[in-house]
Amino acid sequence: MNCRPVAYSECIASMVAGEPRRGVVHSAFAGAANMLFPGACMLSLNACTAPRMPNGLHLSAQAGTFPFSALRAGTPVLLGAQRLHIEAIGCSLDLSQAPRWDPHIYKHECIDMKIITHNAEHLSDLVDEESPRGGMRWMGDGEQGDRQGGSLHITVPGAVLPNPVALARSLCGRGVGLTPAGDDMLAGWMAAGWLVYGPLPWFLDACQGIVAVAMQQTHVLSQAWLRCAAEGNVALPVVALLEALTREDAAQLERAARSVLAMGATSGRDLIRGMLLCLRPECPHQAPSA
Repeated sequence: MNCRPVAYSECIASMVAGEPRRGVVHSAFAGAANMLFPGACMLSLNACTAPRMPNGLHLSAQAGTFPFSALRAGTPVLLGAQRLHIEAIGCSLDLSQAPRWDPHIYKHECIDMKIITHNAEHLSDLVDEESPRGGMRWMGDGEQGDRQGGSLHITVPGAVLPNPVALARSLCGRGVGLTPAGDDMLAGWMAAGWLVYGPLPWFLDACQGIVAVAMQQTHVLSQAWLRCAAEGNVALPVVALLEALTREDAAQLERAARSVLAMGATSGRDLIRGMLLCLRPECPHQAPSA
């Protein structure tokens, strides 16, 4: 039962340092638990071998051991004043000395889209090798509009992209997995967009449009992770893959891709397919100016 906090995400720093707030375990697994707080704030509690999530708190505990073995959906929790307290299972974690990690996608001032496009093609081949028939794909191309009458594409500086709202209406809440495959694809689309476009106003509006659809079409856990992605915050393996996309290093790209593919049963694959939807060669890009 000796368990200590290893580190936590900058995204939950204000919750950790703020006034104590009551929450509840939303879902619990062998090596993870998701905790829901007022305002639809979600904390992801993870075992030491799990990927670091954008809203995560990493523990020294192994999967299947305390506290994960004792947590159940509905268990009350208390977070704040530098402590996570779970009275029902006798667990109280002092977070005051735990370091933080930054889940934000690094935006290069200058990127070479030829390198990114080449790497995206290689990444697509890697995904197809791992799961040639699995996963979800957006089938909007060739149609005249989405089911609510919107255009299927938008024109932005240097690119023609799928209309993000049409994309969200088509994908959000659809598919298999703890987070539906369509939601993972949308998170990947926003992650790749942050790499290429960063916080340009049109792109921030696009991300908020996706989040607005998510609030109507999917569950609270996916909503939380989509809000993180909309702000440019993702799991650390995804940050590493995005960085690898900017480098001329095939070995680094393959290592980073396999780390993402290992995330969840299907989530990593679908995240990458969403990234490729944003970066695919038939939608030509150039590094846009602010």
